[in-house]
Amino acid sequence: MDDLIRNLTRLGLTDYEARVYAALVGMGEGTARQIHLAGGVPRPRVYDIAEGLAARGFIAIRQGSPRVYVPADPAVVIRRLSGDLDAAATAALQGLEALSLDARSKNSPIRYVQGEWGIGRHLESLLAGLSRDLAVVCLDYREIGEFARQIADVSRDHPVSILLPNGRRGIGRPLGNASLYIPRPFCPFFQEKIFERIYCGLIPVDGSAFQLDYIFIADDRACMIVYRQDGLRSAVVVTLPFITCVQREFVNRMIANADCIGGQKSSGG
Repeated sequence: MDDLIRNLTRLGLTDYEARVYAALVGMGEGTARQIHLAGGVPRPRVYDIAEGLAARGFIAIRQGSPRVYVPADPAVVIRRLSGDLDAAATAALQGLEALSLDARSKNSPIRYVQGEWGIGRHLESLLAGLSRDLAVVCLDYREIGEFARQIADVSRDHPVSILLPNGRRGIGRPLGNASLYIPRPFCPFFQEKIFERIYCGLIPVDGSAFQLDYIFIADDRACMIVYRQDGLRSAVVVTLPFITCVQREFVNRMIANADCIGGQKSSGG
């Protein structure tokens, strides 16, 4: 019995809640007096504990004199407790990651991000601080739907340029007021050594394959590079001006030599 109570409390019940529910399961149903005797819970406490369990759907109350308490199916209760525990763990992890993100944002000009939630959280932070304009390099427009709402919202207040190195693939309609660009060849060295090799192809390194998904550049002050390593997506957020300014100049140069297929032609950064 002690092990059962410990396990139930680990799942989120209090000691008295665990004893009341376990006593009812053992009896099939019972009155407050019977629960008190079987579970060792002070009788005055049985009533409020039972009311709380009933409010959560863990037991039912059959009115009468005296009242009779009936336990819900243990599988249903355990499934509910497990779900609540998983939800609490997820919320706690997200809260801790948010605190960690805020701390890293203050201390490091280059930050490594893993997980879809972390990538989304960093993008929200990046866009929230936007003061002038946003440039996006998007390797496959079909995949941009995951960020469509954020991009469309930003485009209402700031110029947004989306560069599509792989052309018109997957284009339905622009995102909000964003301008879409398809780059043209303009510099042999840049075209071969940087654009085709880094922006558009797989990069093998030490047995791993790296592939660029997106680059988000907010003003000239911050950029987020979203990429896949052997299919697993991660990101790097950079606020170091030596890197962000160079990235923005690359993108500006490509936009200046691109065909605008939606929105207004940008004048660049």
